[in-house]
Amino acid sequence: MKRESLSQAAFLHLRILVVLVLFFAGPLLALLALGFYPGGSASAQAPMQNQSPSAWPFQPVAGEHISRRGDVMPGTKTGAIYEQPWAGNLAPSEVAPPRSVMAPTRSSFMANWENMSGATGYRLDVSTSPSFNSFVSGYGNLDVGNITSRIVSGLSPGTNYYYRVRAYNVLGTTSNSEVMTGTTLTTLTGLVIHPTFDISITGNLKSAAIQSVINQAIAKYQSLFKDAITVSILFRYSNKAPNGTLLGSGVSRSDFSLYFIGWSTFINALKADAKTANDTSAKASLPASALSTKIAVSSANGRTVGQITPPGMFANGTVAIGGPYDGIVTLNSGISYAFTRPPSSSNYDAQRQIEHETDEVLGLGSRLSLGGSNLRPQDLFSWSSAGQRNLAVSGMRYFSINSGTTDIVNFNQDSRFDFGDWLSSTSCPQTKPYVQNAFVCPGQYSDVTASSPEGISLDVIGYDLILPAVPTAKAATNVTKSGFTANWSSVTGATSYRLDVSVSSSFSSYLSGYQNLDLGNVMSRSVSGLSAGRAYYYRVRAHNSAGTSGNSNVISVATLPAAPAASAATNVTKSGFTAHWSSVKGATSYRLDVSTSSSFSRFVSGYPELRYWQRTSWNVTRLTAKTTYYYRAG
Repeated sequence: MKRESLSQAAFLHLRILVVLVLFFAGPLLALLALGFYPGGSASAQAPMQNQSPSAWPFQPVAGEHISRRGDVMPGTKTGAIYEQPWAGNLAPSEVAPPRSVMAPTRSSFMANWENMSGATGYRLDVSTSPSFNSFVSGYGNLDVGNITSRIVSGLSPGTNYYYRVRAYNVLGTTSNSEVMTGTTLTTLTGLVIHPTFDISITGNLKSAAIQSVINQAIAKYQSLFKDAITVSILFRYSNKAPNGTLLGSGVSRSDFSLYFIGWSTFINALKADAKTANDTSAKASLPASALSTKIAVSSANGRTVGQITPPGMFANGTVAIGGPYDGIVTLNSGISYAFTRPPSSSNYDAQRQIEHETDEVLGLGSRLSLGGSNLRPQDLFSWSSAGQRNLAVSGMRYFSINSGTTDIVNFNQDSRFDFGDWLSSTSCPQTKPYVQNAFVCPGQYSDVTASSPEGISLDVIGYDLILPAVPTAKAATNVTKSGFTANWSSVTGATSYRLDVSVSSSFSSYLSGYQNLDLGNVMSRSVSGLSAGRAYYYRVRAHNSAGTSGNSNVISVATLPAAPAASAATNVTKSGFTAHWSSVKGATSYRLDVSTSSSFSRFVSGYPELRYWQRTSWNVTRLTAKTTYYYRAG
């Protein structure tokens, strides 16, 4: 038997130690980055997330969702499912699509660079320093593959970043490119969705376009919700699920980690989290007694209400403590997708499907699809009529947040499809192509908004919609003796505006019919029935389903004065007379016209619209004897 030397044995033991360290380092670093261990970064996490695994009261399980197609419109591909070609396998005649443009968000921007002939890939550096004396975590010499755009994510808001690239091939690596910059948006603290792009995206010819549309979807959620948590999602573009099974005819798929939380624990946390107008209504409709032992909550949804539900999913769709993702979103690469809008009649809208599956990762869904007796949060708002809940697959079932009084949207009751999605026609095009429709049609698109069924549903299960910003009131137009048109600026996220009109600048009283008047989504309103020559004041507020903004600035407007009444002339002589008229409330001056024509087609020299300050009479002189004159005041 060959004996090892001491140095060889020490080296072997050291190698085993290094392997063990590397084996455990991946999950540990992922958790540190997400703030789940003491001392880890938790700048965007809820306070309860900084806990060690031994403190976690729940264990994750896996959930999944698949979006289906409705009737296929003419021209839609329905043949065999296939993988999209990799950039390295393209025929010479195939040309890369135009560079995608993407607006930055509070946590990401898109880095772009020019293509270099002969390059087989690029390496990317990102830093907060133009000298690159340090790198953003994960972005030092990052091999991004043979693409010319890359979303840089997981960043801080309102920060200027610097980036540079190097091209490489089998012969070596070039020197650094020029330094370029990207700046994240400075916005209020809120929801951050941290995307990770699978090689099925980064290695695809359409990588930049796919990443861009994903980021556009992420930007929508980050602009809608103010929850200070980070949601980590792995995005894929493949005809296979994360576990390797074929997607078949499914348009898209989501996989996500779930936690089973005790009924009282979740309900109490949900009530404590109520912050919006939707929440106030929904809170009053929650059941007085438990409808199931536990509630199945997605890992992201649990954190919105302060529960310790860290990401628990790995890239292959399995779940366990230490999994770095809250969920996985897969676009079926065998489907004809449009990555820009509007989609053609033969293409499915990629952004809508990304939003649909992101909704599932965030927590939408029903027990009826998951199986078992434990409800999902969305099931708390499932009704068949006012005051009557329905948690079964039979009969009518709809989403309502006021105890069934208002039917916001019907749930799907077809067992072939997801029971947590909305009831929708299988014929295309659909009248209401909502994001969460159980069936999806090519050629149509929609988004999650503050007033959409999806936005309202996410709001009441724990996410908090951001109130719209305060609008700016603008000067009145079309001012008359009895009215004017009030004007104001539009506000992102507003679904309607509320108008106040008063004769008091402090709004101690209101004009009848103009107190908190809901105008709908318009930027102006005609105000009528007013008194002539009087000062009025108006202000507006923006509104959406989350609530109402603060008051705008106040605009003052004075209606035109009424016409004065001319009376008979006095002191008539051969060369003049004295004109008289009545005073008018609110008038600051009067204008006098004198003419030899009753139609005032011509004027006496010096008397067309002469202004007389606060006078109700005027001596008209230097006239011609034996001539008839006419006058009017205004």
